[in-house]
Amino acid sequence: MCRTVWMWLLILAVLPLSSESEAERLIPPCCTKSSAATIPDIKACYEQKPRTNCYLHAFVIVTQDDKQYCVKPNAPWLKRLINEGNLKCPPI
Repeated sequence: MCRTVWMWLLILAVLPLSSESEAERLIPPCCTKSSAATIPDIKACYEQKPRTNCYLHAFVIVTQDDKQYCVKPNAPWLKRLINEGNLKCPPI
């Protein structure tokens, strides 16, 4: 009986550690600065909305070679692509 209790206590102690590290992987990096420069070869786009410890509103652009760039929301080329429906940027 005592062994079973210790086993459950050990499992409960380790469980939050694995959940926390998994959650950290799901949180994207935070853009701390952004640019209005045009980014070619866009593979994906995500909108970074301000959140706790990440205050900048920006769009994360991923290129075909998997590089990430932070773009200002008011960049004319980005606004045009989104408004024309040529680029979808779901929030992250």
